[in-house]
Amino acid sequence: MRAPRFPLHLQVRYRQADDDASWRPGVTENISHSGALVRVEDPLQVDTPVEVRLVLPTALAKGERAEVACRGRVVRTVPPEGHDDRPGIAVAIETYDFLPAAVDFSPSMTA
Repeated sequence: MRAPRFPLHLQVRYRQADDDASWRPGVTENISHSGALVRVEDPLQVDTPVEVRLVLPTALAKGERAEVACRGRVVRTVPPEGHDDRPGIAVAIETYDFLPAAVDFSPSMTA
């Protein structure tokens, strides 16, 4: 059974796992405990291991900034749709951890 998806539009940054490449910006279209659909400018290939970082809204983080670090893999790509002209990557989340955000979040931030 597929996990319930929530239409949360959160700023994220992502990159191929274990790669020192720059983080790339994206926005979640929906998210669940097992995965997320992320709209991106530069999609990764299916089966690519991926790291995704997102900052929880302060209301969800009880007034404090909290970052979620996820690791998983790209399970499919999706074409642009009417409301968003960017393609998307569906990421299966394999592990995640809650981290305190030590620096200001910026989608153009590099590792």
